This record gives sequence, structure tokens and C-alpha cells, in this order.
Amino acid sequence: MTPWRDLLARALVVLNQPGRPEERTAAARQLIALAKEDGFGSEASAVWTRMLADPQEEVRRAGIEIAMRFAAWEEAENILGPFATDPSALVRVQVAGALADLERPSCRDALQRLLQDPDAVIRFEAARGLAAIGDASGIQVLTDSLQKGELRFRALGALAGLGDARALPAIQALFNRLWLPPYERTQAAGALAKLGDREAAQYLLGRTEKRRAVDRAFAIELCGEVKAPTALERLKAILSNEADECRGAAARGLGRLGDQSALPALLSVMKDEAQSDDLRLDAAEGACRLGGPQARAHVESLLASLQAAEAREEARELLEEWT
Repeated sequence: MTPWRDLLARALVVLNQPGRPEERTAAARQLIALAKEDGFGSEASAVWTRMLADPQEEVRRAGIEIAMRFAAWEEAENILGPFATDPSALVRVQVAGALADLERPSCRDALQRLLQDPDAVIRFEAARGLAAIGDASGIQVLTDSLQKGELRFRALGALAGLGDARALPAIQALFNRLWLPPYERTQAAGALAKLGDREAAQYLLGRTEKRRAVDRAFAIELCGEVKAPTALERLKAILSNEADECRGAAARGLGRLGDQSALPALLSVMKDEAQSDDLRLDAAEGACRLGGPQARAHVESLLASLQAAEAREEARELLEEWT
């Protein structure tokens, strides 16, 4: 196997050869793939700096993607800012999405400018980012995006997070539409429930009973997130049922519910070495979401008993993220 540093050097050589756009695009994509290699971080800054200065839009777009993998958020904002007015829509949409994902109030001005972009997808990404920081100035863009299949699911998520009642009529109309895919109807129900619609919360609880429904696990987790009535009892019952394939979703949902009385059930699963690593990690995530020193202590003890190295690494990441 060719060492990744050799592949890196070859890709950079191709980028230095003008007049070969298809090969240069392929080289940029290879650099994105190489960014997953251990040790790439030591090369990352030099690579993205080179790519961001490139005249070809595909290379600049790839450079932004690599930069966002490695740059701290303060540096990321500084990198992205000048490219919010890049002549290429391909680059601007990457910038808008990256700024949205940062979820930083300091990105507001750049997102507001991108909200006026002539490209509809860029406006959507900007509106999504503004919603993430509690700014409703893009609410019309988000509600309009409910009519676009490729944007609908993320638009619902953004509107649910925003929590602005002005979106209710548009979400209700979507929820009541015939032939809406199950995941999208369930996402719409979750958004409505967050906005206080009790019937939508009951719909989610009903979906948890549909053992063959493709959206069942999603509905189970949403029941916790929207704090549906009787969700605590329903999710604990699912978690305790050894034959239920959605026990992991129930564990995560109990964490999202935020009720400390769910902690004993989650800890019981975490400590049971007969359970799969995946289920025990789901229980750990739920416990971490509930928080508190007891949860941290049990997740730390979980580390030593997990079978797979990948599972142990995931447990470490949970500790870093939630405690």
C-alpha cells in the first residue's frame, strides 16, 4: 500500500499543474480522503492554505472542507469569512454550511449576508445557521424549504430548534399532507410537539408501538426529546425488553428526556456485561445527557469492560463531550 504522505505529495503536484481541471478536481477529492489518515493534522494547515488560494472552485471548496475538520472554531471563522463573498456558488454553499455547523453567535453577520445570496440552497444553509443561534430572521426561508424534498428534513430540524410559533401553520400543513414519507412526518410531529402541539406528541407515542415501522427508533428518541406525556414509562419499558430492537433508541431518548429518575435503568444496562457494547454505549450516552457525577463515574468504569477498541474510544469521547 502506498504511504499516504506519498499520495499527498502527488496530489499537491497535480494541483500545481494548471489547465487540467478534471485531474485537479480528482486530486482535491483525494486530499479530502487523505485527511482521515492518522497524522494528517500535522500537514493540514499547509494543505488547506494552498487549496484556498487556488483559482479552481472545486479545489477551494475542498480546501474549506479540510480546514473545517482541523481548525479550532476561532480560526475557522477567520478562514470562512472572506469566502462568504466568493464568486463561486459552490464555494459559498460550503462556507454557509460550515458557518451554520459552528453554531456560534459571532457568525451572525456573515450568515445574515449569506441569507441574501441569490442561490436558494445558500440562503437555506444561512437560515439554518441563524436558527441554531436563536435568530429567526431566516424563518421564511426555512418554511419555504419545507416544499423542497432535498431540504425538508433539515428545515424541520432547524424550525424545531428555533421554536418560533410562526412556523406552526407551515409545519402542520406538511404533517397533514398525504403520502409524506414516514421519517418526514415523524420529524414534523417532533417539531410540532416542541411547539406545544399535544396531538403531535401523541402521534410520536403511537409510532413507538409500531414494531415494523421504519421510523420507530426515530420516534422513540424524539419522544424523549420533546418530553411527550408518559414518555418516561414507555421508554423504560422498551429499554427493559430484551427482545426489542430499539432499546438503544430508548436509552438515548431517556437521556434526552432529562428526568433523573431514568438514571437507574440506564446504569443497569451499562453495568450488564452480557449486553452488547453498542447498547451499553447508548445507555452511557443517555446517562451522560442526564449528567451528574454518578453518571461520569459509571461511564469511566464502563471503559474497562468494553470489548472493542472502537467502543472504548467512543466511551472516551462521550466523557469529553458530556461531562
